[in-house]
Amino acid sequence: MSRDSDTPGTVTVPLRELNQPSRIAERVEGGMVVIVTKNGQPIMRIEPYGQQHAPVYPFRTDPMGPIELPDLDLPALTDDEIEDTLRRMGGLDD
Repeated sequence: MSRDSDTPGTVTVPLRELNQPSRIAERVEGGMVVIVTKNGQPIMRIEPYGQQHAPVYPFRTDPMGPIELPDLDLPALTDDEIEDTLRRMGGLDD
């Protein structure tokens, strides 16, 4: 027996309901997302083909954290010097 999930448009079903694939397919064709559980734990998600999700990041900021640049004890360059160097490297168009 399936139950509605907390998320609208999503239904949770136990693994044994997959032995009735046409019923599951009807729900998915109708736009539903089906979460399949085994022993009460979600194990897979069946969703309409082509439905896209935004990537899920576990952190609100950059997952790599802040960048720490080493101090190389080199002289500071002006913006003009950096721009000139990049132009000579082909990095900027004139």
